[in-house]
Amino acid sequence: MKNEYHLADGSPRYGHRNEASSAGHAAPAATVRVEDAAEGAARLSLDDMAAAINRRLGSAWADAPDPAVASLRKDHPEELAAARALVKLHLGSQRQWRFRAQAVRDKQLEGVVARRKASGSALEILVMRLGLMAVLIALPAYIVVTDRDNIVKLLVVGALCLAGAFAGGHFLTVRARVPVMPDIRGPWLSELREDIVNATLVSILQNKGDLEPRVVAAGRRGWEGIQAASKAAAAIQS
Repeated sequence: MKNEYHLADGSPRYGHRNEASSAGHAAPAATVRVEDAAEGAARLSLDDMAAAINRRLGSAWADAPDPAVASLRKDHPEELAAARALVKLHLGSQRQWRFRAQAVRDKQLEGVVARRKASGSALEILVMRLGLMAVLIALPAYIVVTDRDNIVKLLVVGALCLAGAFAGGHFLTVRARVPVMPDIRGPWLSELREDIVNATLVSILQNKGDLEPRVVAAGRRGWEGIQAASKAAAAIQS
């Protein structure tokens, strides 16, 4: 894939390159692997994202943009574009990233699903869902066939079916003992993505020259918070 992160020959612009230089000498190895944050973010589940969002929302440093990081992004537009390209290369769009995290969560829950199937509760829940659907469809259909001109009755039945769908769905979810689905909101997820971009930008600039430790810490703070939240979520699930 050709983008701001790759050179014309397809090799990474700022990552590891082991080919010899034009002078016949091996290029020095990069001191920091710029792909680490993006690759790690691609392995996050929805639960990891939710934990990271909660951690970020509760952190004082995230209440306002860090001036050092803002200055770094402003002073290095080319490297920032390369960092964004690398993050997009590994995560795709924000929607694709969310779907990837859903797939990771589904895989993590395979053991729970297997237990439900082995105990027979999964089949029980399926039968109850089908029964609820049949009731919700049959009652309005009966009214339409027998008394379609009674608009008031149709509205009342529709309202009852809607309430029944909510109540029945809630009951079945509780009965199925499905782990709580995280509420991932787009703007908060965008903030996590920018934390990953910042960490990638810092890695790129570290490979090009020295950065002040304070700036490195500020740029990597968001990604390190995501990692800490992910470890905490994994500990809860283990």
